[in-house]
Amino acid sequence: MSWKIGPDGPIGPDGYRLPSNIWCGVALFGDLSAAEEALETKQRYLPFLGDAVESWHALLLPIAHRGERNHIERSNAGSIFDIDSRDPGGRLFVMTTVGFNPGPQLDLARVIDFRVHVDQVHDWLKTVEGRVASQLFTPYTVGDDGVTMSVWRSDTVMIESMYKPGTHRPQIDRYKSEKTADRTPFTRFRVLRTSGRWGGCDPMELAGGSARADYAPLRTFTNSSEPETQPNKVSMDKSDAS
Repeated sequence: MSWKIGPDGPIGPDGYRLPSNIWCGVALFGDLSAAEEALETKQRYLPFLGDAVESWHALLLPIAHRGERNHIERSNAGSIFDIDSRDPGGRLFVMTTVGFNPGPQLDLARVIDFRVHVDQVHDWLKTVEGRVASQLFTPYTVGDDGVTMSVWRSDTVMIESMYKPGTHRPQIDRYKSEKTADRTPFTRFRVLRTSGRWGGCDPMELAGGSARADYAPLRTFTNSSEPETQPNKVSMDKSDAS
């Protein structure tokens, strides 16, 4: 099991996000029963929830993954999901992370520049039709990859918004041409269950149905390797402690 928790505040002078009233968390589990137990007993893992104005939690199943992240071994980024070929359908949840290799070669100006552009894309994302909810955060533990998360009404609208001409596409091209970060993996999930509210409602209500609503099968990008033992369920949490 692995937990990564952090704020969504503005970028500080060291490239990390400053404290804010909104904190997010991502937990990785090796089996479904452990993830379900965490969703049912979330205050055991997140004792501050009793002080939060509201919180939202989701049980996620990875269906596609590309790239490496360091959320299991901070000093050894790798492919952390064993993707099941079965897609149960439902609303789409996307998680993208960005990582920078530590050491004397670490360029803070490069880190800050990337995260400034992440914030610009996130501001734009809030205006996109079909995007239901989105959030970003940097784990408070030094060296862990930062996280951006979004919920979509459908696979198709996500592909159209994020990979066709628009605000996000130029940042993909810039990363490829300038290597603006050391790694930018993504994972796509189906939302299996949710708990709580965000902005006054469960985002699944805004998505137009339950977590297991109708969907168009996602067939772009699949994991190219299948390690023998890797976590394959995720619990995502975010809370407003204002």
